[in-house]
This record gives sequence, structure tokens and C-alpha cells, in this order.
Amino acid sequence: MVKRPKMENMERLKQKKILITGGAGFIGSNLANELASQNNKVIVVDDLSSGKKDNLTLRNGSGQANITFYKADVRSKKIAEIFKKEKPQIVYHLAARPLVQDAYKNPYEVIEVNVMGTVNVLEACRKQKGIESIVVVSSDKAYGKAKELPYKENHPLQGDHPYDVSKSAADLIAKTYFTTYGLPIKITRFSNVYGPGDANFSRIIPDIIEAVIKNKELQIRSDGKMIREYTYIKDIVSGCIKLSSHNANFGEAFNFGSENILNVLDVIKKSESALGKKINYKVLNITKNEIPAQYLDWSKAKDILGWKPETSIEKGIQETHDWFKNYFINEKK
Repeated sequence: MVKRPKMENMERLKQKKILITGGAGFIGSNLANELASQNNKVIVVDDLSSGKKDNLTLRNGSGQANITFYKADVRSKKIAEIFKKEKPQIVYHLAARPLVQDAYKNPYEVIEVNVMGTVNVLEACRKQKGIESIVVVSSDKAYGKAKELPYKENHPLQGDHPYDVSKSAADLIAKTYFTTYGLPIKITRFSNVYGPGDANFSRIIPDIIEAVIKNKELQIRSDGKMIREYTYIKDIVSGCIKLSSHNANFGEAFNFGSENILNVLDVIKKSESALGKKINYKVLNITKNEIPAQYLDWSKAKDILGWKPETSIEKGIQETHDWFKNYFINEKK
């Protein structure tokens, strides 16, 4: 396991039984490790299609079990069995096929996992007593192509390509389980998340850092002008914990974003400034079905939860770069 920066000044939960689907992935493992460090009993469910068990701190410094891990597909009957056995108090549902281009190539599986996987998890929640809070993780992609920006939580969900529509549908299904069955559900919609633990090089910041460390040409698949909002993983974890510990506003969605609203070429410039290195890049302009601009209004999370992003993009890129240096060293072993 590659050590990650400490998450200081973090919102805290304590002595809760917490189940996280997709908990071995980038966001899920950062959340799981933080919650385990806060003396919670954490149960991670992941099929390891993109996550890695090594991302998890399964034992604490004293050698005691820290996180219980189950390998399972969120579409399977095993999910209900895990819920029945573990009886979680808090649930975070992050399991999904996370990549836009994968959805373009293989829409059936991505839609099935993202939509019916969500139904299966919420059915397990519906049949389990004692659940205090369920956080369903959606995405800014659920909004689709909006006529006005930034996206607000009351904007319509109108994804029109496979990945986007899978997030729109899962988001609406989560709201249905609150409205119809009274489940204690809240929904998050994240902007683009980056930071230590994200070794998916189809994403721009890991791709930039790999190019810097390995001294190779960075190939930009888009035209370099698409605008996104970049939020550091520590701030996302903080938002998730604040949301699950806030005992109100069930059935509602909360945007989590930052002030880092940049196009791809701007991200390269910020990275050059943060790392003190010139980046050699080539614009390929070969992507399909990408939304030209996306960024969020996260004032609701600020006003109701007292949440705001704390990490500048320069600091976030530096910490991510430091993590990747160790990652590539371990990769060679």
C-alpha cells in the first residue's frame, strides 16, 4: 500500500457500523480508511473491477482488524446476505462503473451496474432495520448538458449518453426509495474528483502526473477546451462524512465542488506551476459525447452542512504528485 497524506481537520463519526459499496475504489477507499481511523467498524463491498483491496488499510497500527472486506458484485444476491449479516447503521453507495468512455463502448453493462446495482443495494437497505443514513453517490454528469451554469440541485436530471443517463436514473431511483419507502437517503453530486489513490490514467490529473514523472508526452484526447470543476479527495471525504452525520434534509441532493473551474489546458498550466516543470503535450481531439462545460453551485452544502473545500489545486496536485512517486516505485517492485 502506498501511504496517503493525513486527512487533518476532518469531520468525525465514531463507533458506527458503516458499509461502503465500491469501497476499494479511489473515492471509496479514501472514505473507508478515514472512517476506520475514526474508530468506526467499516465494511467494504467491492467486485474489484476497478478498485484494489490493497487500497484499504485492513489493519490498524496494533495489528487489529480495521476493515472487513467482501468481494461482491452489487447486482448479486450476496448483497442482501451481507446486509443481513453485518446490520450497518450507515451506508455509502459508491459502487459503479465510473468511466464515460467505458459506457460509450459497453453501455449495457454500465447501465446495468449503475442502475440495477443501485436498486439492489437500496432493496437490501429497505429490508434492513436500524439504518440511520444512506448516502447515494451520484455525479455532475447526472445533469447532462444544461442550458445554464452552474448546476443547482433543483436543475432537471437529463443525461443523454449512456454514462450520464445511468447516473440520472440512479439518482432518481434513490429519490424514489426516499419518497415511497421513507429510507433515510441523501444524494451527492460531485464534480471531477482528484487526489492520492486515483491511478486511472484516463483522467487528466493522473495522466499529467504520470507524464511528468516518466518524462513522456501527454496526449490530450479532447480539444483541451472542455471546462470542468476539480475537487480534492480530502474535501470530498469531508463532505460525505458531514452529510451522513447531518440528521435532516433526507431525500435531498447536495452538490460538492470547488472554485477550481478550469479547462484542460488550464489544468496543465496549474500543474506546471505547482510542480515547477514544463509539460510536453499533444492535443488529439478524438473524444466523443463529452459535455463541453460542467461546474456546480455548492452553496447548499456550505449553508446547510457548513462544508466548503479547503484544498487549493496547487496543493492538491503537489500531494497527488508525491503519492504517485511512491506508487511508481512500488509498481516496479
